[in-house]
Amino acid sequence: MRREEKILPGGERRGSCQEAKGEEPTRRKELQSPDHPGGSVTMSRLFLLLLLHGLARGTQGLSLCGWRTQTGGANILRYRGSSGEDTVTVVDTAEALVVLSPLLPSGNITLQELAGRYVFCVHWVLALRIFNFTYGVTKSWIVPAGTQTRGHLSQEAPPSYTCNTNYMLINVTINGQAERTSCNYSFPLQYTDTDSENVEHEISQVADYLDKEHFSGNGRVLRSWLDTVLSKVEFSEDRQYFGKGSLRAAVYKLHSAEVLSSLPDRLGISLSFPNQLLETVDRGARLHVVRLADSGTLFPDAANSTVVGSQVVGVTLEGRLVANLSEDIVITFHHQPLQVNSSPVCVFWDELSESWRTDGCRTERSEERTDCRCNHLTYFALLMRMSSEVIPEVHLVTLSVLTFAGCSISAVSCFFTIIWICCSSKMQSNPTLQIHVNLLGAVLLLDVTFIVSAVVGALEERSLCTSSAAALHFALLCTFSWMAIEGLNLYRLVVKVFPASSFTTVKLALVGWGLPIIIVAAVVLMYQESYGVYRVSVERPSVHNSTASICWLTDPIVHLVLTVTFCAAILLFNLCMMVAMTRRVLRLSAHTRAEKVRHCVTLLGLSCMLGLPWCLAFFSFGALFLPVQYLFSILNSLQGLFIFLWYCTLAQPSARSQSHSSDCSSATPASPRTEQSLSSDHKKLLG
Repeated sequence: MRREEKILPGGERRGSCQEAKGEEPTRRKELQSPDHPGGSVTMSRLFLLLLLHGLARGTQGLSLCGWRTQTGGANILRYRGSSGEDTVTVVDTAEALVVLSPLLPSGNITLQELAGRYVFCVHWVLALRIFNFTYGVTKSWIVPAGTQTRGHLSQEAPPSYTCNTNYMLINVTINGQAERTSCNYSFPLQYTDTDSENVEHEISQVADYLDKEHFSGNGRVLRSWLDTVLSKVEFSEDRQYFGKGSLRAAVYKLHSAEVLSSLPDRLGISLSFPNQLLETVDRGARLHVVRLADSGTLFPDAANSTVVGSQVVGVTLEGRLVANLSEDIVITFHHQPLQVNSSPVCVFWDELSESWRTDGCRTERSEERTDCRCNHLTYFALLMRMSSEVIPEVHLVTLSVLTFAGCSISAVSCFFTIIWICCSSKMQSNPTLQIHVNLLGAVLLLDVTFIVSAVVGALEERSLCTSSAAALHFALLCTFSWMAIEGLNLYRLVVKVFPASSFTTVKLALVGWGLPIIIVAAVVLMYQESYGVYRVSVERPSVHNSTASICWLTDPIVHLVLTVTFCAAILLFNLCMMVAMTRRVLRLSAHTRAEKVRHCVTLLGLSCMLGLPWCLAFFSFGALFLPVQYLFSILNSLQGLFIFLWYCTLAQPSARSQSHSSDCSSATPASPRTEQSLSSDHKKLLG
């Protein structure tokens, strides 16, 4: 037989086994009950052995299993939501086998068409909040529970089904206990078994579900269920192990220090506990250790983080929250050698924010293993940071000081330059001056939002960080939009002259401010989780925290498409504009030192106006990483100051030589021009 998996319309998972060719003659016998007239004695015995061996263990927990006589046209399994108690009700009718529960959605499943007696089982997997329906020995379906909780069950009256004695269910067991013959049965949704063998079976069954391809479960429910079961299970030894495959667990009774010091590596986990842990708990308290293989569904965070080896380790103490230990617990993760541009980071799962965090953990890396030293107990993992280099703490402090100081100076410079230009009599009629003011406003907004995002990111306030990250993204896009408009205006003034009437303020504002608003609004509406706390790996051997945080885009795809690609295209365009302007300046011969300085200042100022220092970001890797970080931080954080100095330098001489300037509209862009023409270019660039 071969196994097939199908997704039903309601989101359910369907499994079936299809017989290989040549097995069709035996199928009818296999599906018949032991007392069916057409069934042979040998096949009947084999079927009973299958039932006892395959389902006896499956009846433990929250389940109802038995035999059903299916008549023609009754090949439907119907499941419905209901109100009332926390129970699952199974009713056999002339039309269908009906399953009712407050947590069930509504749907129908088509069964085998062949009439006869079939074995069936309805199993409620509390750990994963799923219903598992099996029918015959070849059909099974997984139906996720609805969104209702025990306190918010459906208030709709359940459909009425009449129990007909012609449709009796036989050999019924509920949670492993035999029941009388009837056509209507119920079993509870809440159940806890303390027998270690039954707990082993339940945990192993959950592991089987987790091992299935594309299976997704509710991580919070699973962790709560594991904590309850491991706290109540009964066993006589100092330790007990459960599970297999994707889910393994162990319980330790802390009678003495030897229990902690002699933890075996049976779970594939290397742990080291401080003696202080024993001093903080009562004698005989239970320590729970869980190993989960997670593909991202049990611990879904907004950043879509990559867990190294898909391995999550949970260490908790029964009934107690353990934090701020003076000695660290050490969890060792073994892994293959990592890529050159990757960096492992030790994290823990925060149930409140539903995200991975680094507080109280520090990372000690080697080639094929990583030690996580943490001062509390919870679920731990090793995340892979692919896009960032590790910054030593001393350089992080220096870069932070330079950036904050530069942004502050730049913001003040932008503010005074805007006032200066606005006081000009030509402001209302000159589009070039209006472009300068809007660019300076965008840079001012970028400086302020960056400082705010860095402060809020350090606090890791999730809601505030989302808003701050969106504002920072908007300011960055606005800055680049207006730098692109500056490049286009430079093309209009120097390369190919065309009327300024096409550069109206309204048109420019729609592009410079409107386009970023549309982009950020689209991200907020469709991918709001893309904004949040972005963490940068930091080498801090003296403290616990191994990352620095800022409010920014956390989704690498959104960042690549809407930020990197957008900015790269604008920088490429502006670089072409800068090359054209440089060629125009080099055609002129400077006769005095002042003229040479004036030419250099013009080009340097234009490079700042066009944002060319931002190109350094594309060279921030390998041996160039730290030097480029310093250059990038200094040049771009002071962009507003450089524009202010450029404007001051060119504006004053231009004012003294107004009588020597010519009308810009009469210039011929194709021919070299004199120094007087260059002075005209200076004047046009300044407005």
